[in-house]
Amino acid sequence: MELLQVFDENKNMLNESIERENKKSLTNGKHFMIVLLFIENEEKKFLIQKTSVEKQSQFATTGGHATIGDDSLKTVIKEAQEELGIKFKEDELKFIDTIDHGICFCDIYYTNKKINIEDLKLQDEEVEYIDWYTIDEIEKMKSEGTFRKGNIVPLEKVLEKTR
Repeated sequence: MELLQVFDENKNMLNESIERENKKSLTNGKHFMIVLLFIENEEKKFLIQKTSVEKQSQFATTGGHATIGDDSLKTVIKEAQEELGIKFKEDELKFIDTIDHGICFCDIYYTNKKINIEDLKLQDEEVEYIDWYTIDEIEKMKSEGTFRKGNIVPLEKVLEKTR
């Protein structure tokens, strides 16, 4: 049973949690949180993962849910470590924006970092494989319906703030 951190309407952590399976039952201005991390290299390519079959075999960026006791920054650092084996320091990650999806906040982070993907340790239950993709290649994935829909607007926000 995975317990998610509960936040108020101002993204303040509450002294509450909710089981992941029940997250959509939150009411009274309470929210759960997901985070997304867009990693770009010096060639202006983004590190995109093909998610595992259990995660719908889609192309997506790294991300996950804030679990009990974790704010968005701690969550994004934890997710990069779990899914990719990358250890980021707080000052390596740039906060881009928050999208309010009603009972779900989506905090978006960005980093520009040289990473050798052969050195990464992927979390098998989450990630099938990873590679670097250009914006044009991601646009093609979007048009083919293979890029996770929930990553489209966050990527647009990253591009707006980093170009």
